[in-house]
Amino acid sequence: MIHKQRLALALFFLSLTTGLTFVSQAGAVTPLPAGVTKICSIAFDKDEKRPARIEDGALSCLNEVTLSLKKNPTLKVVIVASADPAKDHAEKDHGDMREQEDASGADLRFEDISMYRAINAKDYLVRWNHAAPAKVIPTTDEHTHSQEAIFYLVPGDADFTHNYLGTTKTNEKVCTVKPCYDPREEYLTPQPRGRILNSRNSSHASR
Repeated sequence: MIHKQRLALALFFLSLTTGLTFVSQAGAVTPLPAGVTKICSIAFDKDEKRPARIEDGALSCLNEVTLSLKKNPTLKVVIVASADPAKDHAEKDHGDMREQEDASGADLRFEDISMYRAINAKDYLVRWNHAAPAKVIPTTDEHTHSQEAIFYLVPGDADFTHNYLGTTKTNEKVCTVKPCYDPREEYLTPQPRGRILNSRNSSHASR
């Protein structure tokens, strides 16, 4: 444990001096793969009743992601969303008695929260910012406990089964990233929200 803590601290200081960004995978801190760049991140810490709803403060990051895609038409974006057992109240067992999806987003199973965060973020980019659906890959990171979704710019050959980050693919309805998942697998439907009005209060997490 001490060794891992020292390694994480050393990589943190290395990131400060070199400008490299690091990602956590399976409990280990590793540098981002070649060709992968972190764009920005958005938080999901304001609306406890709808923990996967895209918040107003996400606007500037979502716009930055859209601009990155426009500037780099041959690249793609991978969304990596996470959930926090404590802050997202895993102990409350929301949704356990429900057989259908909850379109309101107010009765989500804890294990589905990070997936909804990923596909809701993609839905906003596609619906309101007109991003090409095939260019945005929603995924989750079960090894990180946080209330955020991070956006990465990745090489253009990334797909549903190989996203360069090793994160867990999210089955979205309708499938827009090839190769599509087996239709017998479980999938989730985005919970759309209205367009976020531009305001001075819109901000995103620092890089």
